[in-house]
Amino acid sequence: MSSNNDMQILVGRTEQLIAAITNAILSSAEVAAERIELAANVARIQQRMSAFGSVLETVGAQKEMLAKQLPNATGPSKTLLLKQIAMLASQEVAILSKAGVAEPTAVAALAEVEAPREPSPQSASSPTHRRDGRRFLRVAPGTKRDRNGTADTKEGHDEE
Repeated sequence: MSSNNDMQILVGRTEQLIAAITNAILSSAEVAAERIELAANVARIQQRMSAFGSVLETVGAQKEMLAKQLPNATGPSKTLLLKQIAMLASQEVAILSKAGVAEPTAVAALAEVEAPREPSPQSASSPTHRRDGRRFLRVAPGTKRDRNGTADTKEGHDEE
């Protein structure tokens, strides 16, 4: 037990030493200047990313508006709408590239966002699990909510 107590004392002293060194470093004028410069750079980057986000939202809204018009369009107007949507998609890729996202990654991300979502096969009305104390049991499809589709057993053992 003595070694455990000695270790706790050593850890406490180490933490005090680290805290004292940290306070000394942070109180120096050089570190304060660096922190101000870093904070300014972070603020500049946040503003830039916010601006990119705003532009992306605007372009996305324009694409959505054109996509809503697409089902009713025919002939040359449909071709024009498709061309405009393609141009807006390339603008989105360019914006993401300026934000530092590689072009293939930007294309893949935009494709994922724009992909139609399939409805989930399980609805909220048909649970997949039920609580049994601290455990969750899988509920077999088509069984009642209070059963899990297994044979009648008590506490996991067959009746005798």
